[in-house]
Amino acid sequence: MFRIAQRVFPASLILSVGAVIAAGCRSIAPAPIDWPREAAAWSAAVTNRVTLTAASARDLARVLNPEINALRLSRQHADREALAAGWWEDPAFDLESLRVLRGGPHPWILGAGLRFSLPLSGVPGLEKRTALAYARADALAVVAAERELLAEVERRWLACATDARCAAAQEAYLSRLAERERQVAALVAAGELPPDERERLAQERLTLETACPCCSAEAVARRHALLRTLGLHPDAPVELDVGAVQQPDALSAAFGAPPATDLDLVRHPRVQERLARFEGSEEALRAELRRQYPELELGPLAGHEEGGARAGLGVGFTLPLWNRNRRGVAAAESARDSTRFEAVTAWRALVAEWREARAALLAAETLERRLREERLAAAQAAAARTERLYGQGEAALTELIAAEAAVYAIHEAWIEAGRGLDEARIRLALLATGGRQE
Repeated sequence: MFRIAQRVFPASLILSVGAVIAAGCRSIAPAPIDWPREAAAWSAAVTNRVTLTAASARDLARVLNPEINALRLSRQHADREALAAGWWEDPAFDLESLRVLRGGPHPWILGAGLRFSLPLSGVPGLEKRTALAYARADALAVVAAERELLAEVERRWLACATDARCAAAQEAYLSRLAERERQVAALVAAGELPPDERERLAQERLTLETACPCCSAEAVARRHALLRTLGLHPDAPVELDVGAVQQPDALSAAFGAPPATDLDLVRHPRVQERLARFEGSEEALRAELRRQYPELELGPLAGHEEGGARAGLGVGFTLPLWNRNRRGVAAAESARDSTRFEAVTAWRALVAEWREARAALLAAETLERRLREERLAAAQAAAARTERLYGQGEAALTELIAAEAAVYAIHEAWIEAGRGLDEARIRLALLATGGRQE
């Protein structure tokens, strides 16, 4: 039992009040990082040897890429904030106790009150709409980041595929060069060619073997960069099926139709994210403006004085005379103006990127077509003609070797031009305005 001023309060009442207060609080359990367990889980993501295609690599990156998963966790934080927004302020309980130092038989004066804040200005509803707008902005940020991730996977995959194509072209040329080297050695032994020609071919072969497209440090770095983008362990037992037929329009099909006009880019996820944040900042500004209005506080009052109990009703409100939430309104107005400018700037940047990407695609298509239809076709025709003349005894072996070297050089340039064309297509596909929206 608990006694104050000759009044008895049962222990059950005190425990009930304590339980109600404790129920309104929440404790968080610690979550330390178990590094050995994290390392084992990362290594166990891929245990058996698997073969990845471009499509499966994109699907794997959606699941395992750490950056995109961090953004998804950030989106969950925004969703939780949206669920927690819009609540009324908690009630306040006041308790007063006075003792008359030189009084009569009732020296204690007790008073208690319970105050409820009634949001007549509608601030909780505006806070709810603000949180929902910011949650939608975070969801759109995840969509835009997923697009960037898929494009990055495609670029890194193209780099590895280009290395494999260059290696295959080099291997075919080296086998042909070895045959020509034996023919040159026979002609040198017969005295029909100088020894310098044999040495030149040997040096060319050594140079090509040293610059192996799949064995260089740059090629190894590109493979590890692809694994890192996929979220895999550096030692993951995966094989890349880079020899499969590429689908240059795969990203375009996933992202939607390309824009037709500048205003179509307003529907792009980057701009939509900025617009959602602009909408949230406007709702936040409305909430700060509403906070200038007085909030009504209402609640029952109880007291004990001169041996008698008293009850009543208390009403209170603030007077917006000087402060009137000036700082909050100023900060919210500045944030609104900033987000509006960011939305317009994002749209302008996309318009410039779209124009530049179209020009880059046109240039890449022109270069690839010229190399494939003009230079490579002409070099192959010249090499075939020289080989025919060499078989008829009307051309020298050195001329045939030079013609085949020209074909190989142009073939390598055409492979690189194909990679540049695919990268230009990826760049333009990122500007599509359709696809999945949150």
